[in-house]
Amino acid sequence: IKPGAELVFEGFDTTNEPDETKQRDGADDVNTGRNRNGVSGSDHDDSDDDDEDGEIELPDMHNDELIKEVLTKGVDLRLYSQQIEKELNVLEEEQLDSYEKHEQALLELDSEIRGCDEVLENMEKLLVNFKSSLGAINNDIQALQKDSLSMSMRLKNRVVAEKQLDKIIQGVVVPPEVVRVICDGEVNEKYLNCLIEVNKKIAYMRVHSKQHRKLKAFQEIQPELDRLCLRASSKIRDFLLDKINDLRSLNTNAHVMQSSIFLKYRFFNHFLIERHPEAAVEVRDTYIHIMRQYYLDHFEAYQRGLMKLERPVADKTDVIGMEEHTAKLSLFSSAKPVIKDKANVFNLGTRASVLDPSDPRALVLSIAGESSERHPFEVLFRSYNLALSDNATTEYDFIMQFFVSPKARQKITGSDMARMVFSHIFEPSIRVGEQFAKSYLETTFDALGILLCVRIIAQLAGDLQRRLVPVLDAYVNSMNMLLWPRFQAVLDSHIESAKRLSSTYRSKPKNDTQPPAIVRRYAELAASLLRLNNGHSTHVVALSLARLRTEVQGFLTHVAEANSDKHMALVFLINSYDHLLTVLYENGFGEREEEVASWKQELSATVLEFAESELEKHFGYLKQFV
Repeated sequence: IKPGAELVFEGFDTTNEPDETKQRDGADDVNTGRNRNGVSGSDHDDSDDDDEDGEIELPDMHNDELIKEVLTKGVDLRLYSQQIEKELNVLEEEQLDSYEKHEQALLELDSEIRGCDEVLENMEKLLVNFKSSLGAINNDIQALQKDSLSMSMRLKNRVVAEKQLDKIIQGVVVPPEVVRVICDGEVNEKYLNCLIEVNKKIAYMRVHSKQHRKLKAFQEIQPELDRLCLRASSKIRDFLLDKINDLRSLNTNAHVMQSSIFLKYRFFNHFLIERHPEAAVEVRDTYIHIMRQYYLDHFEAYQRGLMKLERPVADKTDVIGMEEHTAKLSLFSSAKPVIKDKANVFNLGTRASVLDPSDPRALVLSIAGESSERHPFEVLFRSYNLALSDNATTEYDFIMQFFVSPKARQKITGSDMARMVFSHIFEPSIRVGEQFAKSYLETTFDALGILLCVRIIAQLAGDLQRRLVPVLDAYVNSMNMLLWPRFQAVLDSHIESAKRLSSTYRSKPKNDTQPPAIVRRYAELAASLLRLNNGHSTHVVALSLARLRTEVQGFLTHVAEANSDKHMALVFLINSYDHLLTVLYENGFGEREEEVASWKQELSATVLEFAESELEKHFGYLKQFV
């Protein structure tokens, strides 16, 4: 049973009334019964009115099932009414008896319900008090939450302020130990670390000076940092100048000092560039002056040593049109004596090995001087240029790291500065290399040696481009301007010699069908030039070779025409052409090569002419008959 619910018992009086009340109710019930018994009389007296009402309400009563059943059976309504009343009285008495039987239980239930009401009332009071307590706790929690948010906000503000203050303090405060080392310490790695820290302070002050100019710390620390900067610049300047002056000795290995000392302490010079430009300029100028003389002395000594190892290859008499008898010396001849065991100036042979990139080493004078071996000029030229390119690469890289600050290195001005410093240092050494080539080119008639030097310079340019060293471009161009005109002049001398040989040729009384010396010389020279031009396809080489081929062809034709025996003249031409082609084939050239195709065509035409002359000689009568 739920507390507070209303209990309803059919036929029971749930009120705790005294017995008198019950007796009055019983009397009332008796009177009510009498009234009910007297109803029939009244009903009978008013039957006419009821009939009238029945006539009016009868259509509505026909819809009631009970009335339909009574009317259908024909029961007397009065009797049926009395029966119903008796049944109701019986039920009422039964209900009263049941109530009297359960009266005590109902009283106990009512007592329990009242007790429950009291308990529920106490619980309601307790819950109301608890609700009010919860409200107070809620107010306390809200207050605590507000305090927590406020404290959290203050804490965040303090953390932010602490970080900013810590950054400012770390940016401006210089530890006493750092100050002592900068002012009185020895310049070493510890000094370098302290200087890096001081430089950070100076950089921070410059960046934030406008933002925090009103802070007293900034106002007080700035003069101190300026004095530290001056003191550090003075000590760094003295240190670097002392180390640079050590490079004056020829026995000093500058590259070792660059890597072990200068690059290790390159921050010193970067500090001077940013904080004391005047001192940085003094250090740079001193380095340029000393290293300029250092490289000049070394390259001059190296060039003189290389010249002692030279083996001359050709002189002005070594041309393809040289007569055999000109090599003989008379008693009063002033010609240069023929060098014994001189290599063939027209055959490349193994001289092309100087272009092999697998051996990047230059000649070492101390080792090469111990042996009696001598080398053609292209070997010496390659050694000098290898030394020049290696030293230039090392020096340019050092200049970029030491004399160009990291900020300037990312700009074009940094590269320009490095080129300027390099140009001042290496200008005399480059002139030594140019003079080295000029002295050789003024006297040489070795076309193969000159073309080998051209290829060496091309390899040098390619290596420098791969190394990203753009400082020797002018040197490469000047070398090409020296080598190509001389190469052209030497080939012109070969062409002129062929012309002179053709104009001075006198027919011999004895027919000789063997190829002359000019054929062998030309074939070897042409094959050598083609080998060196393979992969380059230089127009100058191809054009000069075509001119030379024309002159040699003209000489052979002139010799053949001077022979009165046409048969022997054709044999002479066939042997000469065949010898030319044999040499070209032996050097790996096929008919796709213009040189081979041209001589192949001449050979085919001459063989055809020889065949026709032979047929004419032996079977001419048949031709006349036909």
